[in-house]
Amino acid sequence: MSDLVERLCRSLAFHVVESELTLQHAEGDLTDWRNECTSARALIAEAGFDIDVLYPVLDRPTAGEPQ
Repeated sequence: MSDLVERLCRSLAFHVVESELTLQHAEGDLTDWRNECTSARALIAEAGFDIDVLYPVLDRPTAGEPQ
């Protein structure tokens, strides 16, 4: 069961990081979106995982200029 939880948290970590990257280029009222990202990060921590271990910073994409 813990392998399943870890895989789910890893997937959520990828989603959160990608969403936060997209947020850097989004416009409008983004409060709900930011709150969901914060909640997802808290859920990962509550499950006992470190988001930086699940999705290492060096493996993440960086924000570039929108094309």
